[in-house]
Amino acid sequence: MMKICEDELCTGCCACLNICPKAAISMVEDNFGFNHPYIDNNICIDCGLCQKVCPIHNKPQKRKELITFAAISKDVNIYKSSTSGGIATTLSQYIISTGGVVYGVAFDDKFNLKHKRVDNIKDIPTLQGSKYVQSDKHSIFCMVQKDLKEGKEVLFTGTPCEVAGLKKYLRKEYDNLYTLDLICHGVPSSELLNAFLKGKEKLYSSQITELKFREKAYGWRNQELYIKFENGRIYHAPIWVDNFYRLFTNNYILRDSCYSCKFSSMERQGDITIGDFWNIKNANETFEDKLGVSSVIINSEKGKKIFETVKNEFDIIECSLNDINQKNLNSPSPKPVHYEDFQRLIAEKGFEYCLKKYGSMKMLEKIRRALSPVKQRLKAMLRH
Repeated sequence: MMKICEDELCTGCCACLNICPKAAISMVEDNFGFNHPYIDNNICIDCGLCQKVCPIHNKPQKRKELITFAAISKDVNIYKSSTSGGIATTLSQYIISTGGVVYGVAFDDKFNLKHKRVDNIKDIPTLQGSKYVQSDKHSIFCMVQKDLKEGKEVLFTGTPCEVAGLKKYLRKEYDNLYTLDLICHGVPSSELLNAFLKGKEKLYSSQITELKFREKAYGWRNQELYIKFENGRIYHAPIWVDNFYRLFTNNYILRDSCYSCKFSSMERQGDITIGDFWNIKNANETFEDKLGVSSVIINSEKGKKIFETVKNEFDIIECSLNDINQKNLNSPSPKPVHYEDFQRLIAEKGFEYCLKKYGSMKMLEKIRRALSPVKQRLKAMLRH
């Protein structure tokens, strides 16, 4: 069977599935829940379009930053309900208010993540918030193209590889397409997330009704995972405590292509790049707020144009790209030292076993974190 690209390089962008004129391509899950294209040779006509639109074989145009900002929405409701400063929500509202459509990601009722078309402002909240798993795109690029050809303004938000896949699929520039790419750490699969959630449902003896990866009520920097159950109970834990979060941040459950990502660089795919401005104090010590700050990297004249339309809705400061200083703007997330052992043990003993073995805090880390507040108080005393 012909392969469009090697499995370890495939990003699962679905450009190949969308372009196939004979619907000969389907997406099939591997052992860890990541989708890869499968070609039905009985239907395939060897037109080669799938390889022509693959962003791995055909590098899309990359853009260098024009301007960089730190930004916080002036709208308190948008600010509180967004992951950081509210950039994507504000741009989405603007596009829809002018008769356009927005494409972003939302969980379905079973907490499977999917790209979704939204043309009503009241539906934008379903797209808000970080969701640290890979989305199911399937025929979404076809839908984007249809809207573009009908003259609608379209805002598409995704990871850099998804934006690259969309652009290769379209095979031409559309003046009415605006793209946001994310500063991306890498993506786990929905299957691994669902395995984790099923474990929580078993532990709490109740179904999950709500899931948030970044619940601001517990502090922006804590990055709290928040789960609400049907019986009213709530689970929440910061990024350094929750087992799934720890596997994610320590790079154990990312897609293979994430470890060699061609899009983790200063040269971007989107008209605008957005992310968390963790190092805001590098740019301005007085600007940081406990509810978060967005980094906004304008990469094209088109991106500059659309940002100008909403600029007054934010408190902003101009800064440099070096101030943002996010690792995945320079390089992909590396494979952990024990990655092969982790993969072997998932196959042999299951995900729940690996969740505990590789996701639990070791004793030394627990002691270090317990002593950290004491150290901070001592430093403050010495300064005074």
